[in-house]
Amino acid sequence: MMSFFNQHLAFILPILYKVALAAGLLFGAHLVSKLCLVSLEKGLHKIKNVDDTFLPVTKLMMQYLIYGIAGLFILNLFGVNTASIVTLVGVGGLSIGLALKDMLSNVAAGLALLILRPFKNGDAVEAGGVSGVIKEIGLFTTRLQTFSGVYVCVPNNLFWSNSILNYSRNKKRRFEIQVPLTYFDSLDSAMNALNEVLSSEPRLLEDPAPQLFVKKLSFSAVVLEMRAWAKTAEYWDVYWSINQKIKAVMEQGKMAVPLLRKEIQIQKDAD
Repeated sequence: MMSFFNQHLAFILPILYKVALAAGLLFGAHLVSKLCLVSLEKGLHKIKNVDDTFLPVTKLMMQYLIYGIAGLFILNLFGVNTASIVTLVGVGGLSIGLALKDMLSNVAAGLALLILRPFKNGDAVEAGGVSGVIKEIGLFTTRLQTFSGVYVCVPNNLFWSNSILNYSRNKKRRFEIQVPLTYFDSLDSAMNALNEVLSSEPRLLEDPAPQLFVKKLSFSAVVLEMRAWAKTAEYWDVYWSINQKIKAVMEQGKMAVPLLRKEIQIQKDAD
């Protein structure tokens, strides 16, 4: 056994040296990764309003980068031509990128959403025909709960390629309610009744003040429009309350909604 070891000592020692060096590189990569993650976490905690999803995603990407570089050094240590590997990975990455361009666009959009932060978890948003409350922002998709309670996974590219309405960023929100009025009703009486509706709702904000005006004169009706502001958290409750009070005004006979009529003429063929 000793004779075999002595005969192959010149061959075994370099291998053991490289294995030990590779283990040292992995351990060093582990330490560097830990130090970078701790520094990153401390740095991000000093920045205000950083989204909770940004930190774990950034940590994961940093770990992949550090261990990937360490892996290239280890391969080069054992005589593997890393330049050809890098070239092969580049060509393969290009091919995969072309095949998965839609998926990669979602990743790029996800990173942009995490960095620029047009919304965060808990915000009520609307974009690309989808609206709801943000629950989780991921690299590929953003999960939200619609206002009807349905959970939806939306591709990040849909958000990034459309205008985003964030209702939670502002503390107040305006609503508009259009009320059609027949030409036979008194405009002054109807506007007085609607002004009473606005005055009876204590949750409406005084600044900006509520507005009531004639929106347009259509073929069959005079269209009035009410505009008022409410706190974002109370928006829907106030909106529904105003509509209910308008219906009560109609039931009291203070104003009437024009009914759409369609005339149908039937022509009888002559025998």
